[in-house]
Amino acid sequence: MNNSAHFAPRYEALFRVSDCLRAHQDIQGLFRALPFQLHPVVDFNYMSVFLNADSRDEASWFVPDDDDHSALTAARDVPIEQAHVSWAFEHQQPAIIGKLDGQVRFSGSSRLLSERGLQSGCAVPITTAHRRLGAMFLGSAGPCPGSDEEVRFLSFVADRIALAVDDVLSQESRDDQARSDTLFRENRALREGVVSASMFDEIVGSSEALNRVLAHVTKVAPTDATVLITGETGTGKELIARAIHERSNRSSRAFVRVNCAAIPPSLIASELFGYEKGAFTGAGQRHVGRFELANGGTILLDEIGDIPAETQIALLRVLQEREFERVGGTHPIPIDVRVLAATNSDLNAAVDARTFRLDLFYRLSVFPIQMPSLRERPEDILLLATYFIERYASKAGKKIRNIERRTLEWLQAYDWPGNIRELQNVVERAVILCDGETFSIDETWLQPETRATKTPVALAATLANQERGMIKAALEESRGRISGPLGAAGKLGMPRSTLESKIKSLRINKHQFKYA
Repeated sequence: MNNSAHFAPRYEALFRVSDCLRAHQDIQGLFRALPFQLHPVVDFNYMSVFLNADSRDEASWFVPDDDDHSALTAARDVPIEQAHVSWAFEHQQPAIIGKLDGQVRFSGSSRLLSERGLQSGCAVPITTAHRRLGAMFLGSAGPCPGSDEEVRFLSFVADRIALAVDDVLSQESRDDQARSDTLFRENRALREGVVSASMFDEIVGSSEALNRVLAHVTKVAPTDATVLITGETGTGKELIARAIHERSNRSSRAFVRVNCAAIPPSLIASELFGYEKGAFTGAGQRHVGRFELANGGTILLDEIGDIPAETQIALLRVLQEREFERVGGTHPIPIDVRVLAATNSDLNAAVDARTFRLDLFYRLSVFPIQMPSLRERPEDILLLATYFIERYASKAGKKIRNIERRTLEWLQAYDWPGNIRELQNVVERAVILCDGETFSIDETWLQPETRATKTPVALAATLANQERGMIKAALEESRGRISGPLGAAGKLGMPRSTLESKIKSLRINKHQFKYA
């Protein structure tokens, strides 16, 4: 099943399971019911959960009860799947275990599977928007499908479990101040401290390109303007969005991030705007959407280019009228949310292809910020590498004092198609392998063949930007005049009709230059 539409019934059933799980008032009761509740939506033969909540005295494991394998109970000993679950918790990503002879990441995979009578398994982190709670392991007596959609669904299951665990822990910590209203609980938790794991903890660099971005952040942050952050993947768009929120008047309120590409198109409206009881099969009670969670604060719509057409209309209404309706609802709900959007795709091209609404594009790009790629700020590479070396060496308990000269040359010569995220991953891998005080990398990690490789899409976008800049400069010099001896067409050496066509295709407002 690679089609998201085929997964829609499972997602809808999961909402019902989520509501049942969140009805529990204590951790023991929640985990005793967890396997029974999950079986209708996930096929597994064994389950365990690692809980490392900061509000508890110590980490806990929950494994199948000796007398009732359909329930989880607190473990006396650490189970053998510890390495897999710990890795998923530490790296905040799924750890897939497939064939017995195909695993190299974990030396104990064969033993784990054989002792449990399993053929495959998956460890998934249990994390909310504001804290890491633990991880769970699901094992199967059959082979793991391993598809991207299956892994995405398991991660979605873990997110629902995380909300249920967070509710119980928050309930316990509040004692006599417990409230039953879900919106109150989730908003309060978010407002008390939303500190999610980001690509890096601080904005590192001193390049002119980065300083221009930070100057824009300083200007726009105190306002309520909608900001569209564009740039290649791995350039730090989410970090800039958080910087805008933290420097705004809404900094004490919630910051909610939504990855629009990670939610199936059929479910994104219910995730953003919530749904009413009975809105669809499995909707057993009202569900609060991300916009309501962010009320009074900021919402980041990441990968905004992947939002489906029907949801674009609802989002446009939120931006224009500051209200929305839940799925299945009939009454408008007023909302006070600052909207930030981010994308690594070309929204202008999407508008031309009629996959993205032009009016929504204009509403989102009130204040555009273009993130520079790492190759546009080469003077920051050494600063970033040093920052990451110190960060990962400290975590690993190592002392790294020097950088090998050849390594430094390779780092500065590489084009970094994955940008800062790729640099971060290379440094982390090298620190893990480093046995001395000198930091070094293997040149083959950088895949030199990518240095001269530019995709046709990226090249076309670069040429279009250059052409747009030349036309704007000519229009500014001619004060918006197109034809005539002093017109922009003559300055550019092209016929008037050709220039008019290019102005239209590049979406340049020629009238703005008349009074410049």
